[in-house]
Amino acid sequence: MMGSKMKWSLKQNSEKGGWWYWSLFALVLLGVCFLSFYQLDAKYVDPYDEARHGVNAYEMFREGNLIESTYGYETDYYNLKPPLSMWGIMLGFLVLGKNVMALRAYSAVCYVILVASVGLFTKRNYGRLESLLAMGFLAINTAPFEAHMVRAGDADSLYVLLFTLAMLSMMEIPKKKTKLYWCGLFFALAFLTKSFHAGMIVVIGGLYLIFTGELKKLRLKEILFFGLSVVLPIGLWAVPRLFVDGMIFFKQMVFVDVLNRTSGTLNNNKQPFFWYTEYFLGTMSGKITVYLWAFVICVIGVVYFSKLFTKENYKKILGYVLWILVPYLSFSLVTNKLIWYMYPVTIPLLMCAGIVLGRLLKEKNIAIAVKAGLGICLSVLLIYYGKGELDTIKRQGPNDFQQFLTQVAKEYGDVTKQAYLALDEDAEGDSVQVVWAQQDVYLAEVYGDWICADGGEAGFFTSQSGVLFVRNESVERVKSAEEFIETGEEILVIEGENYTAFIK
Repeated sequence: MMGSKMKWSLKQNSEKGGWWYWSLFALVLLGVCFLSFYQLDAKYVDPYDEARHGVNAYEMFREGNLIESTYGYETDYYNLKPPLSMWGIMLGFLVLGKNVMALRAYSAVCYVILVASVGLFTKRNYGRLESLLAMGFLAINTAPFEAHMVRAGDADSLYVLLFTLAMLSMMEIPKKKTKLYWCGLFFALAFLTKSFHAGMIVVIGGLYLIFTGELKKLRLKEILFFGLSVVLPIGLWAVPRLFVDGMIFFKQMVFVDVLNRTSGTLNNNKQPFFWYTEYFLGTMSGKITVYLWAFVICVIGVVYFSKLFTKENYKKILGYVLWILVPYLSFSLVTNKLIWYMYPVTIPLLMCAGIVLGRLLKEKNIAIAVKAGLGICLSVLLIYYGKGELDTIKRQGPNDFQQFLTQVAKEYGDVTKQAYLALDEDAEGDSVQVVWAQQDVYLAEVYGDWICADGGEAGFFTSQSGVLFVRNESVERVKSAEEFIETGEEILVIEGENYTAFIK
């Protein structure tokens, strides 16, 4: 048989032509753009990560500050991430204006760049069909479209892009040593995005260099340039940050953002070791996930293409194995579980599924009928999970209070600069001070340029100028207050369906 003389390789270079590839490349990318940007500003602003990053970015944008992140115009020691993702949001403000779309646009752009980068890498190393299939699988990467990342104004989309670019560079180091410097640069930028989360890149890269023997081949000059590619970008932010409050921020990064969060001290999603496996490959999502299908395809590839596990392809295969297993095992060992910790792992899993499926469709020893069946199954998967993503997007919308707050802030933002909340009452019907939620702070600042003040109803009445938000059932109580009666003629009342705003 010819197979005994054939040189097996992960890449087939016999393809000719290219117009069809670039046409389909553009078509897939347009599909990803649509899923990333369609009704991007329709959903309510999420609390915690998205809202916090948004407030940080807006206050930095307003104050012309690129170094120190603030919340309520005070140094923020809760969101302890360096500011690269906030710069992305700030760029959104600059291009799109101050709104919710600007908060999320850079995340969507990052994912489109990620899919394009994976497509080009896969084409270069494996083939055109494999490239298109890998991009297709990434288009139905459902979890990052539904929570955090692609359609959210947080740090995850930029971080996963940089993580991916670092891994793609790492796997090309054996062919081109200068890729080591790119890997270092992408790690540095990932650190400036999500702090010590980026350490995963170092672990994977270090193991890869050791197991492939590339570490022994590095010369002193190459090691020095690699060090510079890491230190210089981080230093451009870290040194100026030291002049703000010394080592306080950096100490908090370690003790709060790493130790407390990973142990579950600051979060309460404590789960067992196999929680991520059950979520992404099991039934915790309520349906068969695309990740389970991708895993099955990869297993089939391991069995069918066992002949490819030769010294020639060892380094490429090792890269994917480390890329998947190191983050999976590391974050499974951590007590606190959050699904977006696994987002960097979804990229190589879906990539490999596309590569394996492409090779199966091009395999001469597989019957045409089987290939046709695989093609039909792939089409069904793309349509089913793509429609699921679109349905999720269409269901998302604003909540009542955020909608009312935005409307009032847009129209009366120049009337006053102080904003108060009195949305709750105690058993006796008296007003209870409400702490501003982070998502509402973002909307108040961006649309009204308001200072979100404490003090509730009492603070509003004692201020010279301000806006007070209450539920409609509390309107009469506010109007009957002595302070309102004394100054009632000076107070403008804006009534909504469920909430009312008093402005003076």
